[in-house]
Amino acid sequence: MLAMKRYPRSLLQLITLGHFLFAMPLLIAAGYVFLKLQTLNGHYRAAIEHASISSRLSGELAEDLLHMERNLRRHVLLKNADTLHDYNDVRIEWEGHVAAFARLPQLPLGIVNELQDLVDSEKRAYVAMLDSGNTSTLQAAIDELKQRSNTTLESARQVLDDDQARFLRESEALSQRLILAAVMAVGVALCCLWAVRSLLARLIGRFERALLRLGKGDLQQPIELDGPGDLRWLGRWLEWLRRRLLSLEEGRTQVLRHVSHELKTPLAAMQEGSSLLAEEVPGPLTPEQRRIVNILKSNSRRLQDLIEGLLRLQQAGHLAERIGFETLRFDQLIEQVLETCRLIAGERSINFHCELRETEIFAGREALITIVHNLLSNAIKFSPEYGCIRVTLQHDADQAVLDVMDEGPGISRRDAKQIFEPFYRSEASRQIAGIGLGLAIARTFVLAHRGEISLLPASAGGHFRVTLPLKAPYLGAQVDG
Repeated sequence: MLAMKRYPRSLLQLITLGHFLFAMPLLIAAGYVFLKLQTLNGHYRAAIEHASISSRLSGELAEDLLHMERNLRRHVLLKNADTLHDYNDVRIEWEGHVAAFARLPQLPLGIVNELQDLVDSEKRAYVAMLDSGNTSTLQAAIDELKQRSNTTLESARQVLDDDQARFLRESEALSQRLILAAVMAVGVALCCLWAVRSLLARLIGRFERALLRLGKGDLQQPIELDGPGDLRWLGRWLEWLRRRLLSLEEGRTQVLRHVSHELKTPLAAMQEGSSLLAEEVPGPLTPEQRRIVNILKSNSRRLQDLIEGLLRLQQAGHLAERIGFETLRFDQLIEQVLETCRLIAGERSINFHCELRETEIFAGREALITIVHNLLSNAIKFSPEYGCIRVTLQHDADQAVLDVMDEGPGISRRDAKQIFEPFYRSEASRQIAGIGLGLAIARTFVLAHRGEISLLPASAGGHFRVTLPLKAPYLGAQVDG
């Protein structure tokens, strides 16, 4: 019951959950890709912006130093305050550009300190020139600034280039991670889809097998379906239907049993009376009277066969419910039945070709003997003289498969649907003695073992196949060894 509670309330909710589980990994992967692309786009824009700022400031710093040098030379030649004022305006602008360059986030602390040292060096030389009026120190300082500035800016450009190269490597690694994430998402989605599909197939398969068991007349195994609430509801109704059919079957069986017993007494009187008439105990019979007596005896014998067949069918149903299961060698049991059937088949020169694989099975001895005997008797009955009956026994890990094939007239497609029904006789079998119960009794015992008996298509003759489980898990029993 705890397992049932884990299912959704309806099959529709289970299918919706399956769709959600399939879509969820894909949505997560899409969200992951979107976030990473947004981050990558931001890094790319920042790198482009920093490279543009660096390139612009590098040019402006070089141009500022050139203007500072020109204004200083003009001041040396003209010796007036305007030229010195022009120099001061340019140096202030240069300091602003240096400060802006130093604020680039990718620059290491060493380059920032070097830029600050350039500003401090120029400022000291400028203050010294104002104090002494000697411009040579400032001129030497500007020449040094140009050299150091070129070196520092080259180092800064290298740092920015390295940052761009790192960005490209991260982009390539990110693209690989995105591809891996997409593949994993598709894999997880397919796994979820497979899991839900397997679950649905298992649930629907149980429902289908329950219907097939009802259709085949296997009413002994209770029906209990797990899964969503509506499927369990269907299972309860199928169980009710099984019990109802079982009750009707038991009622029919009881009626047939009573009718069979009630008919035996008047039938015995009819047979005794016809025997006395045939023996002319009341007096001599005319030829016409003797013909009527023979018809009476023949039909009373047929009626007796039908009643005995009914009793055998009821007995088979009774025994099927009380099978004593044990570990058997199926191949040896078939050989025992073949020894008996070879005597009957030898009268019509019918041969057997057998391929029996050693097979252990947990089943009822008398039930298996009845199944094999009825199939072989049916094959002998319909085989022509000098015919051959093939008997094969194979098995896998779970079930045994017995095939019986004859060279008789075969069974038409119309008759194949009813061939296992009690008292049914096909067109080809009505000229052969029998009442049509052998296959019906065999089917009763096969169903009691949770097996299957079927008529397979054949180019000539009849081909019957019996499939039986090697173990009996419905009894909690296991095959020894």
